[in-house]
Amino acid sequence: MISVYDRFLAREDRRPLKVAWAVALVLHFALFLMVFPELGAIQVEERIQEAIVIKRYKPPEPPKQQPEKKIVKKKTARVPIPDPTPDEPEPIVEEAVEYIETEVERADTEFFISGPPSGPPVIDQGPMQVGGEIQAPTKLVNVVPEYPELARRARLEGYVILEATIDREGNVVNVNVLRGLGLGLDEAARTAVSEWKYTPTTYNGRPVEIKMNITVVFEIQ
Repeated sequence: MISVYDRFLAREDRRPLKVAWAVALVLHFALFLMVFPELGAIQVEERIQEAIVIKRYKPPEPPKQQPEKKIVKKKTARVPIPDPTPDEPEPIVEEAVEYIETEVERADTEFFISGPPSGPPVIDQGPMQVGGEIQAPTKLVNVVPEYPELARRARLEGYVILEATIDREGNVVNVNVLRGLGLGLDEAARTAVSEWKYTPTTYNGRPVEIKMNITVVFEIQ
């Protein structure tokens, strides 16, 4: 049998062997690190993180609106246009007729007056044109022309120029239309002026026939 003392000696003999093994392992490990140093280094991985710049979105400014150009419309004068076939009757309005008696001397008619006549009286050579010493007579009787219904519905306005012959007694014996409007206005003016009455016109102290222009204005009020 192995005594306790022998076991103790056996354990004491093993200690140098264990120490030798430990030293050998340390030397081998140190040699291993010297040969392969990169295996013992700690690798550090660098991660580069890209920075993301976030900008606040600013919407573009709307385009500036140019000021609108104002178009100035010129007012045009209303010219009455006759409508011979009106569709609907218009309300009855009051009519106004104005008369303008003008003294117009024709370019192809000339008068030469040189003082009082001597010798026999002047022979009558027809109606004399008002102008110069031949003054327009004064109207004694006035007849208002009627406004024709067709012209009134068409709202036709304007003036009619007439040439009237007045005898020695002041009666209107002949009427001619120099400028008319139509739609019955010419005949209405001619009929009314034919019934007018004037004072007799004298020349060198004696009554004479005369011609004068009369303007009749038709206007709807």
